[in-house]
Amino acid sequence: MLKNQLLKNRDNDIVRILAFEEDDVLYIPCIKEKKGMPRWGAAASFSDYQSCSEEELQRLWGIELVDEGEMGTKERKTARDRYAVIAPVLAFIENDRMRTDAIARVAIQNHITQQTVRTYLQRYLIFNSVSALVRKKRVDKEKPISADEKNIRWAINKYYYSRKKNSLNFAYKMMLSKKYTNGEGRLMEKYPSFNQFRYWYSKNKKLLTYYISRDGMSDFMRNNRVMLGDSVQGYAAAPGLGMADSTVLDLYVVSDDRTQVIGRPVLSVIVDAYSYLCLGYSLGWEAGEFSLRDLMCNVITDKKEHCRKFGIEISDDDWPNNKLPGIIITDRGADYAGYTFSQLAELSVQLQTLEGYRADKKGPVEKFFDLIQDYFKPHLKGAGVVAPEYNQRGSYFGDYKEGSCLILREVETILLRCIIHYNTKHLIEHFPFTEEMLEMGVKPYARNIWKYGVENLRGCNLIDGVTQEEMVLTLLPRTTGKFSRHGLKVNGMRYYCEGFIERCLQGGEAVVTFDRDDVSFVWLYEDGKYTRFELIESRFRNMNLFQVQEFKERQKGLVESGRHESLQSDIELIGHIQTIKKNAVHEGKPETKNMR
Repeated sequence: MLKNQLLKNRDNDIVRILAFEEDDVLYIPCIKEKKGMPRWGAAASFSDYQSCSEEELQRLWGIELVDEGEMGTKERKTARDRYAVIAPVLAFIENDRMRTDAIARVAIQNHITQQTVRTYLQRYLIFNSVSALVRKKRVDKEKPISADEKNIRWAINKYYYSRKKNSLNFAYKMMLSKKYTNGEGRLMEKYPSFNQFRYWYSKNKKLLTYYISRDGMSDFMRNNRVMLGDSVQGYAAAPGLGMADSTVLDLYVVSDDRTQVIGRPVLSVIVDAYSYLCLGYSLGWEAGEFSLRDLMCNVITDKKEHCRKFGIEISDDDWPNNKLPGIIITDRGADYAGYTFSQLAELSVQLQTLEGYRADKKGPVEKFFDLIQDYFKPHLKGAGVVAPEYNQRGSYFGDYKEGSCLILREVETILLRCIIHYNTKHLIEHFPFTEEMLEMGVKPYARNIWKYGVENLRGCNLIDGVTQEEMVLTLLPRTTGKFSRHGLKVNGMRYYCEGFIERCLQGGEAVVTFDRDDVSFVWLYEDGKYTRFELIESRFRNMNLFQVQEFKERQKGLVESGRHESLQSDIELIGHIQTIKKNAVHEGKPETKNMR
């Protein structure tokens, strides 16, 4: 028997030994139902007791104690404050009268009741731990689930957590129909009420299960996933990391003659992750390789000349970029998942792909879309702007599609004005300015932050010297061409270039770049160089690939339509020849001596 040892008898009574005096021991009962203050007893009365573990005691109380060092700051302070209350009493626990007097004094000094002091003292002595003075979450024994609870859980999982998005009341009625009716379809006498059903659901509801089961994983990742992304500058310490993305504008556009509503154009952009500068954009009707090509060409174009085409005059400092970012980050969108986009690596661009719907990791470009549309949407109400309130019955603006009046060029002009405002005057309030930037007076605008980064920071990753032609050829689709005596055959058409006679005689395959919009030329791609081949079949010149394929299909149909007639004529010809041969009369061998 040792001091502070836990002992247990056959009746599962547990005591803790606190002190010894000759043949007596001071102990405290540790069972909830029999707990009390420390008391003296004969040591012999504990002869049939056996040692008990701390874990067993905690299990009986339904708590789990942790070391004081693992407690939170608030919990540790609470435990220490309560220990300070009972510390003066601990010196008198062996004497009942003195202990009672000490408890009374402590209660008065701390403005608490004597019962509170006794409770603190009992918990500390029972568990021999300061951490026991903080109320712990109960570790309840798992109760066996009832038949009704099993049925409720089954109904919620089957009918409520479903992509059909059934109501809770519907799930309840389906449960009654399947689990609480007899063979004749009559309700049983006893069944759970809807309040019980709803209570069980509320008690066990998991929002993660709710969102994924009813809306799907993709919707959850896009709209409800917890955003825990750090500041983008954590991995973009200098200009040169571009974030690319596309979105459909909330604006309907009409045809150039303003007689037909065409649809909503697609805006693609690249935004610098460090400075938030818009590096380039494209606006059109299609996504994919076409918008990608226009986007990358716009990144490296002279922005001053580009804006002048739309009647907008800017300075070189208003849109200072005409270089490629050395790193481009995209999500798994269809525009950036193809092989064509990966060909940018040939221009020394490093491509990185994020998992889908990770808006928190490409915040600058996502914020750009929001800001740009917020600039123009309030001023274009009734002119094709998409807004949920416009669909309401009796809306002042009526059907927003019917109010559309802007052609694509006008929309692009508005868009350019918005981008210029964004680059030059949009206030970036939460940019992590450095001491040097503050001393230099760098203004909190994208163009100023970009200029500072390019001129003063190491690690700028910008690629200069890429021409428009080189960019276009890099982003054109590629296929396999075959050399033969008839030239280089690509997409079912023949091409030729001087100096490749030997290759045509040798035959073999080669990688070829082609333009879907004009089949007049293709480019042989070898050793990082492009060699232009010209179309041999002049009838296809200046046609696009779709027109050529359609032309060939029509020609094939024409040939197929005449095939039966030609075959019938062949058969008739054979019959005529055989008839003439059969009717020929031979009167001996003909003379061949004087044959001409």
